[in-house]
Amino acid sequence: MSGGALILDTGGWLTALNGDEPHAQALEEASTLIVPGLVLAEVDYFLRRRRREMYRLLSEISDGIYSYEAPTAADLVRARELDRKFAKTDLGLVDASVAALAERLNILRVLTINSDFNVVRVGKHYRAALEVVGGPL
Repeated sequence: MSGGALILDTGGWLTALNGDEPHAQALEEASTLIVPGLVLAEVDYFLRRRRREMYRLLSEISDGIYSYEAPTAADLVRARELDRKFAKTDLGLVDASVAALAERLNILRVLTINSDFNVVRVGKHYRAALEVVGGPL
């Protein structure tokens, strides 16, 4: 579980921030923590009553503790394609954008509690599996 870059999904990130294992440990051990733009928006929604915590995260992003990746127009197109391809999972825009970002950056490790990522495949021929770090609670 230790090592490399890690893309953060909403549930996995929030679980890690709450100190729950193995998510918190994965967050600590990753070499690079990548925050997708739509995930940041979702985290803000869940922390709407915990503004200090949200402001701390924003400061940590600006301080370089996290690497922020806004979705590109191409990411959104790819997210739509992935959402259609894996329609049975009810992937949705945010999770599909996480998968599209993973594909674009070629970083397949995703910190999540969402089991949908177990079946999603990315790449030109949908052969690359995402590595689910943390897993369902």
